[in-house]
Amino acid sequence: MCITVAKQLLIMLIICVLAFLFSKRNKFGDKESQFVSRLLLYFVNPCLIFNAFNFSFSMEKLQQLGFVIAISFIVHLLFTAVVMVFLRDDVERLGIIFTNSGFIGIPLIRGVFGQSGVFYLMGYLAVFNIYLWTFGEYRMSHRFSLKKIVTNPNVIAVTAGIVLFCLPFKLPEVIAAPLGYISDLNTALSMILLGMLFASYKNESGSSYASGVIKVSVMRLVVCSVVTVALVFLVWKVFYSVPDMREMLFVVLIASLCPIGMSVSSFACIFGRDASYAGLMVTATSMGCVITIPVFVKVAELLIPAL
Repeated sequence: MCITVAKQLLIMLIICVLAFLFSKRNKFGDKESQFVSRLLLYFVNPCLIFNAFNFSFSMEKLQQLGFVIAISFIVHLLFTAVVMVFLRDDVERLGIIFTNSGFIGIPLIRGVFGQSGVFYLMGYLAVFNIYLWTFGEYRMSHRFSLKKIVTNPNVIAVTAGIVLFCLPFKLPEVIAAPLGYISDLNTALSMILLGMLFASYKNESGSSYASGVIKVSVMRLVVCSVVTVALVFLVWKVFYSVPDMREMLFVVLIASLCPIGMSVSSFACIFGRDASYAGLMVTATSMGCVITIPVFVKVAELLIPAL
């Protein structure tokens, strides 16, 4: 699996580099990046998420999704405990807790596990979005809005998908096929967006941020990875007999190993925090994860061997 993960990351990196060069050549800026970001967030990702639930109902699968949600919630609580003890800056705290499990996690897990992996990832993303708009917004603004949770496109897509999954039929081909084609855009568009953001990124105070970026990168990519590997190993020891437990644990693990999410830099902009610092953290961890994700997946493989 480690080789598969590394190969998928390399494929995604190549797309990102090509998008970076193309964006530099054509001088793309915030306007173009915002368009691609909105296209992904409000159109492609919801279609992919909804389409992930388009298969025959199984009580076992529904229970497994609930299990993933429970593990994902524990992961977020553990990350929160780490940052509340060791960090004082709220932008850094959010950077450690909230990974890029959408734009990077979805295409990576889809490339490794296929549709079944994306289905399990929905549990992680549901926890991620609810926690982001409760704890995350509260830390940045000292308030949170239930409306933003309920109207979040990914939460709506997960909810609608679960309803679809529980129905006694699948979508007809004439509807499922277009959703599938749109879903296939996710990997390429996610990496194109990342390349565009790298190309348009400007930071005039990089040297003053260096120590903070190094500290946060180590905590996000190494410390939190060790914490998650330890957690999934303990869960495996207790629940190894649960069907598909190994795949579920690796989906949660890979989602938690992702770099700092772009939602953190968006929050920094929205709430008047240091957006340049947040953007630099996203950039640094996005480059570093190409090494750390395969390494920690390999460590987990040694601890959780295939039965």
